[in-house]
Amino acid sequence: MKKLFLSAAALMCGAVLFAQVNTSDVNQLGNDNGSSVFQKGETNNSDVDQFGDENMSFVEQHGNTNFSIVDQIGDLNKSDVDQHGNSNEAYTGQMGEGNESFVEQHGRENFAFINQGYYNGDIGNYNFSDVFQHGKYNRSTVWQNWTANDNDSYVIQDGEYNISYVQQDGDGNFNRVEQDGDENNSEVYQKGNYNDSEVYQIGLANFSDVDQLGNYNDSKVSQDGWENNSIVKQDGWYNDSEVMQIGWWNNSDVFQLGMGNDSYVDQDGWGNDSDVDQFGPMNSSDVYQVGELNDSKVYQVGAMMGNISEVHQNGELNNSDVYQIGMLNNSKVDQVGLENNSDVDQHGMLNGSIVDQNGWENNSKVHQDGMGNISEVKQDGEWNNSDVYQLGMGNDSYVDQNSWGNDSDVDQDGMFNTSDVYQNGTLNISKVSQFGLGNGSTVDQTGFEHNSIVLQVGAGNMSTVTQKDCDN
Repeated sequence: MKKLFLSAAALMCGAVLFAQVNTSDVNQLGNDNGSSVFQKGETNNSDVDQFGDENMSFVEQHGNTNFSIVDQIGDLNKSDVDQHGNSNEAYTGQMGEGNESFVEQHGRENFAFINQGYYNGDIGNYNFSDVFQHGKYNRSTVWQNWTANDNDSYVIQDGEYNISYVQQDGDGNFNRVEQDGDENNSEVYQKGNYNDSEVYQIGLANFSDVDQLGNYNDSKVSQDGWENNSIVKQDGWYNDSEVMQIGWWNNSDVFQLGMGNDSYVDQDGWGNDSDVDQFGPMNSSDVYQVGELNDSKVYQVGAMMGNISEVHQNGELNNSDVYQIGMLNNSKVDQVGLENNSDVDQHGMLNGSIVDQNGWENNSKVHQDGMGNISEVKQDGEWNNSDVYQLGMGNDSYVDQNSWGNDSDVDQDGMFNTSDVYQNGTLNISKVSQFGLGNGSTVDQTGFEHNSIVLQVGAGNMSTVTQKDCDN
């Protein structure tokens, strides 16, 4: 009986010892390399391979079934892996000189992959990567290669099922990704030199995609809420994009091609949508949207000097379209309320448009083609409509409508024509058409259902129309 008891105890001890087996494999070839491995727990596995001189590797694993692979080829490379929890995985590959990698993971089934300094036979030096993940099922992938030198990448993820992918090809690029929450996804691709990307996401299922090609481009994305979406694509030199979204289901799409373009998007609420496309040198776009289901589209093409667009929308279901081609055109749109609509189309140079609408379902269309044309539209109330068309040089239109159901149509073709329309009341109608040089028209209508038509052809014609109700 005593022998039987001892045999059973020995079998149990053997099973415990077998379950607690950790595995470490270290291979070093060269001079003054250093490796430190510390593992506490069960079935952890570490594999370190270093070839060259003065490379350093530190691996520390606490828990069960954690896995780490470190491969370093070259000189003065450094890797530090620290994993706490269960079933975490870290893969580090570095080739070249002076590359550094840090991985810290807490939780379970997190995954980190880092490759620096090597791809398809090309070698890079002095790249830096830092990955910190806390939670469960987070994944981070960092590639810094294609003869990449002096690139920096920082990734911080806290939560569950967050995903970060970073690829930097070139020299001196910088990336920072911070995600806090669950199911957030960030993709960053930078190819060129000295590009800079920052992504900050808080909440649930936010998505950011940043692609930058060229040199000295800068992108910053900040999203707080759930299921916000941002796409930034920049190609060229010195382009700058900043996207800030708070709420849910907001969407921003920025595309910039050329040099020195600048885009700023700020959306607060839900279901807002912004689309900015800029081509050429030094275009500038600012979009601010607060509320629900507002929509803004900006399309600008510059030549030598860029165009400027600013859109402010506050409320619900407001819509703004800005289309500018040429040089030094300027558009400002400000809409507050429900279902207001603005359409600005400018071609040429030094054209300027201001649209200010407050209320419900107001509609403004501005089309200017030429040089130095100016349009200002102010509408306050409901169901007002303004249509301005100017062709030529130095034409000037001012429309001011208050209350509801007023309609203004201004058509000027030529040079230095001037039109002022004031309508205050209900269902007033004004139509102004001027063709030629230096014509001037003023229409002032107050009250109910007044109607004015002005047609002037030639040079230096002047018209003034004033219509009011009996009690005004």
